[in-house]
Amino acid sequence: MSTPDDLFDEMDELPAEPRPAADAPPPPTGRQERGAETESGAEGSDDPPVPEFSSVYDFVDTHLIFIFARDTSKPQFRWCAKWWLHGEAVSRFEALWRAYEQLRLDPGTGMSVWWRDHAGPAMAALFDPDGPFDGCSAELGRHEPVCQMLPVEPMDDALLRQIMSGQLQEGNN
Repeated sequence: MSTPDDLFDEMDELPAEPRPAADAPPPPTGRQERGAETESGAEGSDDPPVPEFSSVYDFVDTHLIFIFARDTSKPQFRWCAKWWLHGEAVSRFEALWRAYEQLRLDPGTGMSVWWRDHAGPAMAALFDPDGPFDGCSAELGRHEPVCQMLPVEPMDDALLRQIMSGQLQEGNN
C-alpha cells in the first residue's frame, strides 16, 4: 500500500509539462501567434485588435473542429466534411468566429458567454439530424444535402406598404 510520502515522491517525478497522448492529433497550426499586439493591436496604439484567426475557414479548420470533437457516427451528431458548401453552416460559423474574436478579449466572462450564448446553440443547430447537414455523412464521405431553400412567393412594394400600414390584414390577400 502506498503512503502519502510515496505519492509525493511519485509526483516529484512527473514531467513539468503534460505529455500528449500517443494518439492525440497534432496541435492546430493555422492559428496566428498570440502576442501583446494580438490582444490590443500594436502596444500603446489605438489600432483595433489583430484577429486570432485569419478567416472563418481558419477558425473552423484549426480551432473549432478540435474543441467540438464528436463521434459523428452517432445519429445525434450530423456533420459534413464539406461544411463550406452549406450556406447556413458558413453563416453560423462566421457569426461564431466574429463573436469569438470579440469575446476572447474580455478577460472576465467573455469565453463563458461565447460558449453559452454562441457556440452551444450554433453547434447544436448544426449537429442536429434535421439541420443543414441532413443527408450528409462524414464517416461515409457523403455530401448529399436534402435541405432546400424555404419557399417564398414574390411580393411587390405596394403590398408591403399595405401590410406595414395595417391596411391589409392576414387572410385578406
